[in-house]
Amino acid sequence: MADRALARIVPVLPVKDLVRSMDFYRRLGFSAHSWQGGDNYGFLTRDGLEIHLTQSEVIIQNQNPCGVYVYLADNSAAALETEFLAAGISLAERLAPREWNMNEFALRDPDGNQLVFGEGL
Repeated sequence: MADRALARIVPVLPVKDLVRSMDFYRRLGFSAHSWQGGDNYGFLTRDGLEIHLTQSEVIIQNQNPCGVYVYLADNSAAALETEFLAAGISLAERLAPREWNMNEFALRDPDGNQLVFGEGL
């Protein structure tokens, strides 16, 4: 067996409206496209990282438990938060140092998926 078996992990987030969600993530700087031009599955990429979206009819407003933690390059959190605010993105939590030695901010997409962006302190 090779030294490592796992190559990468890609989170898949449920969304009600794939087009609306891809537009939101484009405002976060991701490139976005749907699988074979359809409206059921989408691919997001930024800085060589991926998030996938899948259309789901079972999302209950304000009760979506899904999320992604994005580890940031050192000293990039403040600039990324500023970028998102300039794009009109509402933040659930502003950038602040946390007791677990991370500097973090958080937001939710239109379907309630939580994205937390953090860098080490």
